[in-house]
Amino acid sequence: MKENILIVEDEFIVANDLRIMLQKAGYKVCGIAPSVAKAIDLIKTKNPDWILLDIFLQGTKTGIDLASQLGEMGIPFIYISANTNQAILEAAKATEPYGFLVKPFREKDLLVMLDIALYRHQQSKKFNQPKVAGLQEQVAQIAAKADSRDEKLKQVATALQSIIPFDCLSIVKNEISADGGHIYLVKNTLNIFQVLSINHLLEQMGVSQRDYKSWKSSPAEAKNQFYNNFDFRRLKMDSPWLKTLSDYYKYQSALSFDLPLDDGYIYKLNFFSTGLDSYNKLQLDLLQKNEPVLKNSINGILLKKDVEINQARAVRVAATPVLTPGADQHFNGIIGQSPLLKAVFNKITIVAPDDTSVLIMGESGTGKERIAQTIHKLSPRKGKPLITVNCAALPINLIESELFGHERGAFTGATDKRTGKFEQADSGTIFLDEIGELPLEAQVKLLRVLQEKEIERLGGNYTKKVNVRIIAATNRNLEKEVAEGRFRLDLYYRLNVFPIELPALRQRKEDIPLLANYFLDRFVKKSNKAVNGISEGAMQSLMDYDWPGNIRELEHLIERSLLMATDEMIEEIDIPQAPSLSNTQGDSGFRIRTMEEMEREHILEILKVCKGKVFGPGGAAEMLNIPSTTLNSKIKKLGIKYEYVK
Repeated sequence: MKENILIVEDEFIVANDLRIMLQKAGYKVCGIAPSVAKAIDLIKTKNPDWILLDIFLQGTKTGIDLASQLGEMGIPFIYISANTNQAILEAAKATEPYGFLVKPFREKDLLVMLDIALYRHQQSKKFNQPKVAGLQEQVAQIAAKADSRDEKLKQVATALQSIIPFDCLSIVKNEISADGGHIYLVKNTLNIFQVLSINHLLEQMGVSQRDYKSWKSSPAEAKNQFYNNFDFRRLKMDSPWLKTLSDYYKYQSALSFDLPLDDGYIYKLNFFSTGLDSYNKLQLDLLQKNEPVLKNSINGILLKKDVEINQARAVRVAATPVLTPGADQHFNGIIGQSPLLKAVFNKITIVAPDDTSVLIMGESGTGKERIAQTIHKLSPRKGKPLITVNCAALPINLIESELFGHERGAFTGATDKRTGKFEQADSGTIFLDEIGELPLEAQVKLLRVLQEKEIERLGGNYTKKVNVRIIAATNRNLEKEVAEGRFRLDLYYRLNVFPIELPALRQRKEDIPLLANYFLDRFVKKSNKAVNGISEGAMQSLMDYDWPGNIRELEHLIERSLLMATDEMIEEIDIPQAPSLSNTQGDSGFRIRTMEEMEREHILEILKVCKGKVFGPGGAAEMLNIPSTTLNSKIKKLGIKYEYVK
């Protein structure tokens, strides 16, 4: 008996096409709902097994609103939407769907997506996977850490990325002179957030205090608004401060959210993005739902003084110089005991004995290959080969040959038959590292292998069944790659059956002493150096650094510090200088402008020469040699008003 499906879609033609496709494939359709209210009524009376859910529906509520309720009811769902920009995908991802189908779609796309979703749902129930810690739990854990206030704020900014994309967050209190009432979290060129006070920000940008005080510092007076593309550019015209900030960091959209606290103060959270169309009503709704979490971040972190945690932090670091990892401080050779890493260990323990596909996500240097090796080592396939493929290193014209093999004479230079990586991994495991680098045409062929479990050699005329477990890894944001058309959505969901996200080293700094001493002990054994520890001051410098290169960078730095050491203790570590924050200006002060900015400035100059005259002889249209209707359209599009021409 196939699943009972409810379609929540406000376009009747689309909904009816879906119904016909599903019924033809043997599914039962229990109803069609054009709004959230109607959908809830049908859920109560029809008890659907699955829901196909559009995002923008009739009425004031969206599919995102309904998705939150479906999660509480335990009803799995798949999104169907024509909107796939990054903002939509971020909002959708926060509700944990089992799939996302992009309109317009073919019947085959629908059935494949349902097949993938059903498989993922079965695997989820089979493993009884613990839910990933929600935003509220993450913030509570961060607040309880013995880290500095700035360190906690950076971790909260990273956690907030799960519900809203941003490159800068400004937190402005309605009484700006109050302590801690005005702060900026700015993402640098390494995608790491830096905490900057307004004074540091002005110094970075070369803006005087006098100029700043004469400007309006808030990006918007209106409560809870978002501004994209041209709306954002028009907003900049009213605020010299916003124009200076956004021009310096290349921000092109913003969202403003008011957060009232119990003490009567209001904090304005201003999110900025370098994307043209990053924000919509869905983000405002998600922020509204997470208002208690945001309040906890302000009360429990922003307003908390560092002096309250300095003592606890000192105790944590004091005993680190002579640590040696013990049996309870590593998992199959992976060093660490932080809660985030223990959660990864738990996932490995759950998934290793099964044949489920695993997608390992994390920044470069976080140990994705070591995790893949551990999963294979703990699986029933441990006696079989583990074949590693670096997708980023595959030559584009040889990808198919490398992965699936080729017959003799398949192409010029193919003098012998070649066994591909999948065939080499038969009965074992294949690790596809940097899967996000795979070209689209190769992704299609990989998807077929995952679905059919068979390969066809290049130049061959037959297929061969393969029994291979897939482990993939990426340091890219695959949701963003999907949104921008560089990664197939169906392949993403096929790979993402059991995701494991590795924390960056800056997110688990409590593991730094263990790792540093582990690497030191390993390198000392290989050298003639009589070094037996790291001093407290040197360890503190390691704790204060953000580690953009993660564990790999720490390993190399410890090795270099050992070579430079002259005593029995490493007293000083040469911490790398972080690259300067993104700046679009060169030494000459020249700033790269967009084509639209250049066009707008050029039209403005011509209009000033013509004294605002657009039509007729001597008008701007005549000087630009374009039709007056075209120029008038450009003036409206670029937000040029008469007062700017004066």
